[in-house]
Amino acid sequence: MLPNAGDSAPGEQVARLASEKMRQERKQFPMTVKAFFDDADRYLNRGDILLSRSPLLASRLIRFASNSFFSHAALVFLLPQHREHFTNTFVIESLFKGVGIANLETYVSGRNPIEDVGILRMEGEGFTQDFFKRANGILLNEVNKPYDFPRLWRIAFSTFFGLQQAVQRLQRRPNIYRRWMPRQFICSGFIQFGYFQAAQNDGIDTKRVVLRRGVVNPSPDEMMGTTPEDLATSDKLTWKYAIRRGWVYEAASYEEAKRVISGAQ
Repeated sequence: MLPNAGDSAPGEQVARLASEKMRQERKQFPMTVKAFFDDADRYLNRGDILLSRSPLLASRLIRFASNSFFSHAALVFLLPQHREHFTNTFVIESLFKGVGIANLETYVSGRNPIEDVGILRMEGEGFTQDFFKRANGILLNEVNKPYDFPRLWRIAFSTFFGLQQAVQRLQRRPNIYRRWMPRQFICSGFIQFGYFQAAQNDGIDTKRVVLRRGVVNPSPDEMMGTTPEDLATSDKLTWKYAIRRGWVYEAASYEEAKRVISGAQ
C-alpha cells in the first residue's frame, strides 16, 4: 500500500523519533548522581577527563599554586561491566601518594558530597575506544610513581611572581630530580602524558593531543607541567557535564561548568 501524500517518508519519521529521543534525554538533566552512575556506560566514555575541586585545604592550596579553578584531574579507566557483575566506574589518577585507581563515585556520592566535578571528552577521528584503552594501559604502567611536588611549586612560582622566562629556562634544563627518582607527575600532566604516548603509538599527529594552548611541540617538562586549568580551557576537549552537590548537569563550555559549580546555574 502506497503512503498518502500527507504521510511522512520513513526517513523523516526516523529523524523525528531520534529528535524526540534526544529531547527526552536532555530533559533528564539535571539528574541525581545515583541515576547518572546507574547508567554510566551511557553517559561516560573510557578516556573521559574529570576535573575536580573541593573546599578542603589541599584542594585550595593546589588551586592557588596552579592558578586553576580545579585542583585535580583523573581519567575514566573502566566503565561498569554488568555481565562481569561489577557496577562501578573507575578512574586512574596521580595523587600525593602516587599513581593509582579509584572508584569515581567516591568523589561525588554520599550524603554530603564535597567534590565538585567537570567532565570533558577528547573527540574526533582516530580517538576510538582502542586509543583510550591504549592511553589507559600506558598510564597503568606508571602505578605507584610519585607525585611531582617540585614541578607544582615551580608552576606556582611562575604564576605568582611572573618569572616566566626563568622558569622556562629551568624547564629546558635536564630535570635534576630524574637523576635519582623515577618519572614524576602532577595529576593533569599525567593525563597529557598518556594521551601523547598513545597518539605516538597509533600514528596520530601529536599536535592533536597537546592540550596546553599555545604549545605545539612540547618538551617533556612542558608536557608534564600541564595544569588542570590547561585541560579546562583546552580547545582540543569538549565539555560534557558538571557535577555539584550530588546533581549532574549538562555543561557545553568551561564557563557554563563554572557557573554550575559556583551555584549560579
